[in-house]
Amino acid sequence: MNNLLKGTAGLLPLPFGLGLVAGGITVTTSSVVGLVADDDSFATVRLFETALGLVSIIIGLALCKVQSTDLRVSRAGAMSMFVAGWVAFNTVAIASFLLSGELGSFADVIFEAVSASTTTGFTTVDDPQQLSFALRFLRVAMPWVTGLGVLLVSLGVLPAAVAGAELLPERPLRGRSKIATTSMDAFKNTLGLYGLLTFALVIGYAFAGMGFFDALTYALSTASTGGMSNHAESLGHFNNEAIEWVAAAGMAAAGGNLLVVWWAIKGRFGSVFKSTELRLYISLILVGFIAVRFSGSGLSSSDSAVAVTSMLSTTGLRSANWAAGSQFAQAILLVAAGIGAMSGSVGSGFRQARVARIALEVRRSLQNLLTPTRTSIVRIDGVAVEERSLELTYGYLWMHAFTLAGMSVLLFVPAFDLLATLSFALGIVSNVGVLVDGDEIAQHVELSGWSKLVASFGMLLGRLSIYPVLLTIGGFFRWLNRLKPHKVIGAQA
Repeated sequence: MNNLLKGTAGLLPLPFGLGLVAGGITVTTSSVVGLVADDDSFATVRLFETALGLVSIIIGLALCKVQSTDLRVSRAGAMSMFVAGWVAFNTVAIASFLLSGELGSFADVIFEAVSASTTTGFTTVDDPQQLSFALRFLRVAMPWVTGLGVLLVSLGVLPAAVAGAELLPERPLRGRSKIATTSMDAFKNTLGLYGLLTFALVIGYAFAGMGFFDALTYALSTASTGGMSNHAESLGHFNNEAIEWVAAAGMAAAGGNLLVVWWAIKGRFGSVFKSTELRLYISLILVGFIAVRFSGSGLSSSDSAVAVTSMLSTTGLRSANWAAGSQFAQAILLVAAGIGAMSGSVGSGFRQARVARIALEVRRSLQNLLTPTRTSIVRIDGVAVEERSLELTYGYLWMHAFTLAGMSVLLFVPAFDLLATLSFALGIVSNVGVLVDGDEIAQHVELSGWSKLVASFGMLLGRLSIYPVLLTIGGFFRWLNRLKPHKVIGAQA
């Protein structure tokens, strides 16, 4: 057993156990919702799901106790821990989806679970209202929990596990004013801010006209940028401008950097105003809103706000069909989805901090062409960016581009035209969960079993930032190689 747990493998019991605990709590909570809200025909299934959740919690706690304590956590090891926690969480969710019996094939179950846990929002369900209350709740609770996990990992517990941790602002507060001085501080402060946003959205949606269950589930979906909804028309089902403005504000907040919010709470307004990424984020929202609203798209102000904030935060909720109007508006929104949210947020995509770095590097290159003898440094928020950090950004840019191209080829669907194929690949890798099919936008997709599995892997790459997945796969094969018997040099044949 000790040989099997050497190296990176020895780090996995703790994150795998935590993933099982988180998955068990999520499944148990959804089953309780089902016992209260669903009719008696689901009672037996709900009891099995409750048992699954409780067993997962028990096994997870046991694994946490056997974690090795004498191993150092390298960057690669931290990334593998991140992936292991996600795999464990999703294993419990997949088992729960199978027990429900409400989805189609096993490939449907995998696709739906991965789409939810990666905060993507694509679905194989044509009409979510036909699902039980428990499953509808589980589909939005999963991205909320994994979104919390992404925030905890990137901001406090294992920041090295998220590729792009170097993108986080470098104006930390001191002592107890920091968002994360210990793992427990990271958990309390992050959960507090994340929970406050969610609670505010529940209240906002309820006052705007939603019933309690819809207000709760859409709040979870908005705060996590998950995009899963209870209706085939998403927010458009309500045809309510007040709801749309609440959603737009919530998605804009969810796509923002939690550290910047923390600075504001602690009174560091100077650091807030100096944040290059925040200025870029606000500028993109305002420019995008004006461009979409007045491009001939036919969208109202509230619909335009929802479209821009949804795509830029990579949430995927929608209130109107923005693909039916101006092609310029389509292009603006698809570019916004590709750029994605701010670093230090629960949103996904390429990240705006990377866009800012690349733009500043382009400016430096142009300056060097004009004045070759000039030596310049790329600065973000007044802090010099290390050249190695810039190299990581360029490397991620190429991997992101290759991943998009690869997904576009592997996910070719005969029923899709070129735009639909490209937007589908973008929706998967950026975890937006929206594709443009002709003059329609959709979250519901019909794919072959193979395409669903490929798409699931693409969503995983997008959510876990490519680096952790590739390093974990490479580490797994190295671990298997160590298990093979090796011939000793000089030994007799």
